[in-house]
Amino acid sequence: MNRLTDLYAVREKRKKRKEKRRVVPYLSSFLFRLSSFVSPVFAFFCPKRPFGDLRLWFNRLLAGGLLLVTACVTPYTPENTAISPRLVVEGLITDQPGPHRVRLTTSAAFSNDNAGISLGLNGATVYASDDNGRRIEFFDSGGGNYLTATDFQGQVGRTYQLHIRTAEGTEYVSEPELLKPVPPIDDIYWEYNPANKSITVYLDLTDPPTPGDGYLWKWRHFSQLTYCKLSEEIPNSNGARTPCLNCCTDCWDINQCFTCVNIAGDQFVNGNKVRKQAVTTIPYDSRAPYYLLIEQRSLGNNAYRFWNSVRSQSNATGGPFDVPPAPTLGNIRNANNPNERVLGFFGASGVIYQPYWVDRSTIADSPAVPQPPDCPVIVGPPPPCFPCVEAFNQRTRTKPPGWDR
Repeated sequence: MNRLTDLYAVREKRKKRKEKRRVVPYLSSFLFRLSSFVSPVFAFFCPKRPFGDLRLWFNRLLAGGLLLVTACVTPYTPENTAISPRLVVEGLITDQPGPHRVRLTTSAAFSNDNAGISLGLNGATVYASDDNGRRIEFFDSGGGNYLTATDFQGQVGRTYQLHIRTAEGTEYVSEPELLKPVPPIDDIYWEYNPANKSITVYLDLTDPPTPGDGYLWKWRHFSQLTYCKLSEEIPNSNGARTPCLNCCTDCWDINQCFTCVNIAGDQFVNGNKVRKQAVTTIPYDSRAPYYLLIEQRSLGNNAYRFWNSVRSQSNATGGPFDVPPAPTLGNIRNANNPNERVLGFFGASGVIYQPYWVDRSTIADSPAVPQPPDCPVIVGPPPPCFPCVEAFNQRTRTKPPGWDR
């Protein structure tokens, strides 16, 4: 399930939940409070009969009304509205070397018992064109993923437009997106939070004097593995504990937040210094250095509006002051049917990557040490190693940039 489909499913579920709210508990509470307020008033002004009987009858009337509104409640279950599958597009061209990726999926039907799933759309013809008439092919690599050649690199100042033709012949096109330059990162630093033993990483940058600049930040944490297969992951028919298997080669696990939307615009800082922009919060669970690969990406006006809408919907908690649920539409449309809703966004961005090490050994406080993996002690010859099985954005054999300091 991709991130955008997750956010759309959560939005629909919030909408269903709000339909179930009732006024009855609030009315019951109001009548109870009214009774508590009116009874002493009657007791003060009408301490004796016959006016005291009025007070008694008023209390009975309130009690009957309270019983009526609380006892006669009919359970209500909203009907599920069928939602036809929709195309979801996630694509990006940057000024970095390829391959660049476009992911096509189709959403599945939503219900109370199913948060929605996404299905990869294969067999489509996908390419991008720039304002010079150049055509950039995206090749089907399976699972709904389409990749450019590794030697393609976007150019700052060029405008790119995405074109999609499905196997059924339906054509989709994006709005043209300008690839804007991204300024360098001036400084990266961190602060320790002793209350929850965490570390917040910040950065500074200088915004260009041109208005309308937006930024998006991502991060990835790489941790080098000792074991590529843990003991509990290895089946053993006789019930004996099997050893953890060391990695045959260098191997790194990749940790990142797929649903985080960290963006900012220059509406109030145009041409000035952007200070103390939070990037992420990491745990203080060891004194060992902590590696981060920080990504800073430029955003045009369309991209900033899209991600700002995604952030507003994903941060909603169901409270009365939340942004009302609404479709988060991107810049993709059906070339022949303007009434079809297409989800997602195709963007063009300048990108820089900055490796950074957090030196946690300088913190005087004791770390919250995590539980190490449970690996039995092996007596005798060492067990065989296990290969590093790469997975996109999850595990890699490639050493991250700046690892060797």
